[in-house]
Amino acid sequence: MRRWWLAALLAGAALCSSAIAAAGQGPVRSETRYAGPYTLRIDLYSDPPFTGRRYSFDVVITATPPTDLRGLALAASAIPEAGTNATAVRAIVSPAGQTGGFQGYVTMGVRGDWRLRFTVGGAAGTNVVDLPLRVASLTAIPIWSAWLIGLSPLLGLLLFGVRQRSYLARLQRGAFPA
Repeated sequence: MRRWWLAALLAGAALCSSAIAAAGQGPVRSETRYAGPYTLRIDLYSDPPFTGRRYSFDVVITATPPTDLRGLALAASAIPEAGTNATAVRAIVSPAGQTGGFQGYVTMGVRGDWRLRFTVGGAAGTNVVDLPLRVASLTAIPIWSAWLIGLSPLLGLLLFGVRQRSYLARLQRGAFPA
């Protein structure tokens, strides 16, 4: 019986560790956009973005002639679409360690349709590219709490099985005394 508990404990630990490892692996979605001579690879770290939460992104910019990457600047902002009752929000963008790499984040406070607008400036000129987003509202209860509530009947079923097993063992001991 102890081996059964050990196997269940190891299986639970494996499930938890795989979810933690999957959450920290990297971008959830990558998009490629073209702004004139520049190619932007935009890595998004959540899908969909939620209201009031930081929405992180990375941008890697390449150009057809690599010499155009000198003095490269990137600005980003979130612009609401026509049906979304909000104002534009500037994103915080900073250069990353590599040439042509940037990282940034923006926080949008209203759910609805938005455009993440990137303005790229460099030796090849200034160009603008948009990335459409749909911002979702936060859930009523946290996901982990919903799973805990949903799986709670299994705990009751497990306790019922353990009690029935011990009850059966007591009956067998009483029926066949040593």
